[in-house]
Amino acid sequence: MTELEKMERAKMYINKLANGIDPISDEEIPDDAVLNQVRLSRCFFYVETLLDGVISRERRAIEPKKPRRKDLPLFSLTPEQKQQVALTQEPLSISRFAAAVNAVADLETMQKLKATDLTAWLVRKGLLQESIRNDKRYKDPSPAGKAMGITSEWKDSFSGGHYLHILYSREVQDFLLDNLETIVTEMQGEDAQTSSSAD
Repeated sequence: MTELEKMERAKMYINKLANGIDPISDEEIPDDAVLNQVRLSRCFFYVETLLDGVISRERRAIEPKKPRRKDLPLFSLTPEQKQQVALTQEPLSISRFAAAVNAVADLETMQKLKATDLTAWLVRKGLLQESIRNDKRYKDPSPAGKAMGITSEWKDSFSGGHYLHILYSREVQDFLLDNLETIVTEMQGEDAQTSSSAD
């Protein structure tokens, strides 16, 4: 029997004593028995609480820890997985594209592909450009991006404001999927360097 199992057995005995039950026979302890005094019962409950804390710490110590997401390998897809990505003939948003790519990956073993990494890379490639409107920074398609099939339109938000809705054609979806390894290496690799230098 391990130390953890011994503590769990002891906790069970203490719990039964606290509730007026003989832990050996599982019969109720007579009301006039010493072990059934209120002060002893409160003491048993207190000891049970202490044991519960020790047991919880012991379990956490022996359980394998899940790696933090930022410590997982960078996102990647096999050629077979790339063929499974549900691209659409209709233009779609960058968040929907990222969701379609993430859907075929094993995100338990790697970092998630972020839509912000995709748009940052498109800015770097000159297909999106950063602009300012009403003192707010946003991204919109550059002339090269529009030529490839990136479209945009202003829409009303639920809060009463406006936002720029950007859609990506099938040509752009294919372009992003073909360059996925480069995007991940450049953008997620930069994130890792930034966080490590900040530490």
